[in-house]
Amino acid sequence: MISYLRIKNIAVIEEAELELEPGFVVLTGETGAGKSIIVGGFKLLMGGKGDPDVIRSGEELARIEAILSDDTTVAVEIGKRRSRGYLNGELVPLKKLAEAVSSRIDIFGQRDHYFLLDASNHLLFLDSFLGLLSLRDEVNRLWEEIRVKEEALKRARMEREERERQKDFLTFQINEIEKANLRPGEEEELREKREYIIKRERLKELMGQISMELEGEGGARERLWAMKNALEELSSTFRDMESYTKEMDSFLSVLSDLSFALGEKSSILEDTEGNIEEIEERLALIERLKKKYGDSIDAIIKYKEEAERKLQHIEEGDVEEKLEAELKVLWEKYRKVASELSQKRRKGATGLKREIESRLKKLAISKPLFEIQLRERSPYEFGMEEGEFLFSANPGEEPRPLKKIASGGELSRIMLALKSLNAEKGKTFVFDEIDSGIGGKTAYTLGAMLKELASMSQTIVVTHLPQVAAFADQHFVIEKKVRGGRTYTFVREISGEERIKELARMLAGEISPSALRTAEELLNRAEKGN
Repeated sequence: MISYLRIKNIAVIEEAELELEPGFVVLTGETGAGKSIIVGGFKLLMGGKGDPDVIRSGEELARIEAILSDDTTVAVEIGKRRSRGYLNGELVPLKKLAEAVSSRIDIFGQRDHYFLLDASNHLLFLDSFLGLLSLRDEVNRLWEEIRVKEEALKRARMEREERERQKDFLTFQINEIEKANLRPGEEEELREKREYIIKRERLKELMGQISMELEGEGGARERLWAMKNALEELSSTFRDMESYTKEMDSFLSVLSDLSFALGEKSSILEDTEGNIEEIEERLALIERLKKKYGDSIDAIIKYKEEAERKLQHIEEGDVEEKLEAELKVLWEKYRKVASELSQKRRKGATGLKREIESRLKKLAISKPLFEIQLRERSPYEFGMEEGEFLFSANPGEEPRPLKKIASGGELSRIMLALKSLNAEKGKTFVFDEIDSGIGGKTAYTLGAMLKELASMSQTIVVTHLPQVAAFADQHFVIEKKVRGGRTYTFVREISGEERIKELARMLAGEISPSALRTAEELLNRAEKGN
């Protein structure tokens, strides 16, 4: 509900303030007085486009602000370059402001038939009327879960192909490395062995030469032993020569070690077997594997171990079966809930048909045919059927979709009938001249229906019909005056005698004694509800 509305510097309105009450509020006035500007203010609060052309001449800014029933404040400021939205005094994007306001205000004008002309709204209205919104939400929730699971399954199936390719590749790599049967340190051994084989004859020749010099007749060891014996004999006389004797022992020890080492190396050369071509092939294989999997045998083995872990993870990570099982459960739940929703829709549609036809008869459509067509379709977010309102105002004519046959006046009355069935506490309905083309008894019935709607939801109506205005709980008159060469629009609340005069003007176009009497009678009749 809106408790306060203020409009400043919009078109011919310099400033207008409306203290609004719950119930039925009417705005009346001469054609062109500016009633549509008030409705435009509501639309701007709901996210309507703030055209700079609406700013009053000579002003830089226009502003619309309102206080809602829970003391929420909303405002739109229109400048030459941009519009700004305010929620509880804080600057917010206009979209956010519209979200906060649109759930509380519902505007319907003579040409605002989009709700009825869009068949997707019809099923929503039926569900709301039948109290099925929670069931509808559950269907929607399950559908969203199904959609998410199906996307996940689709990705899993696409990934499966990639996983299969990856499995094949990893298996190939593992097999290639396993087939090589590598050992840590093998490359160094092979290189050393290759060197022994290549240089074997020369090494044997060198070792033979050294052995001959060491061990042969007149060789180094024999000469050193002779030198050592001579030194020992000298040192018995020359004591200072003993140190040389000890050093000679060291030389002989080194030569002995050398002789032993030569024997070991000779044995290695004798024991070294293998074909040099086989060694070269093995080293070439190791080199190829190093280029693909690492810079050493240890790195290659580590790569294989990591590939085995990846392969195990891929084989364990197949989620398709799990997703398919979860999807099956979700579909079972969805079909159960959607079937329940379908049954309740079909059962309840008859009640809505009766209610709408009853209200349309009161609004001077003598023999209305209103149908709710439910068509089966493939499952989607709102169940397993689509809904559309069909209508015929003429006997003998089959009901057809509203968008194809209903006139503006008929749509207005159908909309009012629907709104009166689905009023919400705390919400504000704004009707802008929906009484176009209506008069007489029908106008009086329209006023009574608006009064009924207002008992549930604040209802603000711009009207030219005195029969409608007479039912209002609160009455504002819009007047246009020229002062100092400029046009101004004023909004003021009227009651008592002023209200009778305004109704008389609406009845006769002038305030005459007979018009005043008729206006007073009309007002009394509306107040008594007969």
